[in-house]
Amino acid sequence: MSRRHSHDSRTDSDYPPTHHRPAPSFTVQAIVLTLTVGVVVVASYPVLSLAAMTAAVGLVALGRVVAHRVERDSVNVRVPGLPVQVTVASTARD
Repeated sequence: MSRRHSHDSRTDSDYPPTHHRPAPSFTVQAIVLTLTVGVVVVASYPVLSLAAMTAAVGLVALGRVVAHRVERDSVNVRVPGLPVQVTVASTARD
C-alpha cells in the first residue's frame, strides 16, 4: 500500500519576492502611541476622562471668549516720541 503525499507543485521562484515596507515615520509612531494611550486611559478611567475632557472644552471655550474680546479692543502701542493707537481688525463674525 503506497501513501500519496500531496506536493505543492509551485517552486520558490513562483512566489513574488517579499519586500519589507519602511518603518512609519516618527510622527506617525508618536500619533499612534498617543492614541493608544488615550484609548487605554479612557477605558480604564471613564469618569476621570469625562471630567478632564469637560475641563478641556471649558478652557477652550474660555480662551475663545477672551480672544474674541481682545479682538474688539484697541491696543495702545508706545513709539518713542509718538503715541500710536492700533485697532485690531474685526473678524467676519462681527
